[in-house]
Amino acid sequence: PFTVERVDVPRLARELGVTVEDAGRDARYGLYRRICVERGFARAAVAHHADDQAETVLMRILRGAGLRGLAGIPPVRELGDGVTVIRPFIEVSRAQIEEYCMQRGLATRTDPTNADTQYFRNRVRCELLPLLERDYNSHIRVGLARLAHLAAQDEQYLEKQALELLDAAAAAATAGATVDSGARQGRVELDRDTLRQAAAPVASRAFALAFAAAAGGSRDLYWTHIDAMAALASSGSAGNSIDLPKGVRARLTYDTIVVESAESAELDGLFSAGGSCEPREIQVAVPGVSPVGWAGITVCAGAGEGPAGEPSSLAELACMANCALAGSGFRGLCVDALGIGREWAVFDADQIDLNTLVVRPWRAGDRISPFGMAGAKKLSDLFVDEKVPRSHRSRLAVLASGDEVLWVVGVRASGRGAVTSSTKHLVVVVANADDCVDDA
Repeated sequence: PFTVERVDVPRLARELGVTVEDAGRDARYGLYRRICVERGFARAAVAHHADDQAETVLMRILRGAGLRGLAGIPPVRELGDGVTVIRPFIEVSRAQIEEYCMQRGLATRTDPTNADTQYFRNRVRCELLPLLERDYNSHIRVGLARLAHLAAQDEQYLEKQALELLDAAAAAATAGATVDSGARQGRVELDRDTLRQAAAPVASRAFALAFAAAAGGSRDLYWTHIDAMAALASSGSAGNSIDLPKGVRARLTYDTIVVESAESAELDGLFSAGGSCEPREIQVAVPGVSPVGWAGITVCAGAGEGPAGEPSSLAELACMANCALAGSGFRGLCVDALGIGREWAVFDADQIDLNTLVVRPWRAGDRISPFGMAGAKKLSDLFVDEKVPRSHRSRLAVLASGDEVLWVVGVRASGRGAVTSSTKHLVVVVANADDCVDDA
């Protein structure tokens, strides 16, 4: 049987508040899982090969990923519902696959979008890897694959140690209970002294596992979040708390750190009114991370130097934005030229008031001066022009400075404070971008 499914990926990305590449990947793996469940299959085989692995590892090196990111594309990955993705070609090069097909007269097909260098992966594939291979190391693809293999071994060991630490910290906090991310979703309580005594690489992974248990399995954390959790557990005071992505909060008691979802906290009556998911105004720190639970997004803001001249393309603007994000501590956060205005926005930092920068719900009467257009437009008219479904409009967030709307997240950015050749400092704002350890 052959199954074809068409998905409006840009629309799906807007609805989920993620990048187009992430939305496309989620749609693909969602289809694989659904077909396997419907037909009683336990495995879905995909065709990632050794060259894909090399590209992925190099991309993550450029993004400053940690050990888990350097482990690259896993040969086996659980999709849920008893379905596993396997990658039988992950140690076979593209050249070997093409040679095999040619010898047996098998036709191959090439996706023309693979040559579109507006995408970060395609620039690495078509430009950077060939340059490194030609001028620096003719065996770089093999070397990158070996790095992924060694990193995966080390990460597997550290993950095992982190699971043991998580159980030990939970047992110390709750009189012998253990943490099972499947059975304890929503709330994890850990002993602070146990965490303080652990080695930093193990403790950081334990924090990530605790977040996953509270967030229903999600591992969408930046290193800034993990660092904030570690600092909270190490030196915070009882009652201190921090907001994390996916509506999760970490808070301190006298002896423990509790990591919990908003739903779990509300059931226990632990959230104050300020922690509810009702739409409200949230201050944006630059640089900083601002979870916006009511909109289902996390806003990351970074600052950097302006261009040496007039930006010649969106790709150049994206490159500057990535430099600013990396310089602001967002290791692994990377934006793409095609996502500008929807997934991220960039402004001349000297042309807007960063002290009044907020994310808030849109209001009746709000106007924006869309980039590339003359004059202002009501947001209600913008939603019609951009075909934003009515059912999604109530949870749309806007980035504003005072009463001025700078960006309708997921829809369109303003031309106010556009980056030009005279820009000396810029600010980049990202909503739900690539996490630092994404799986292919």
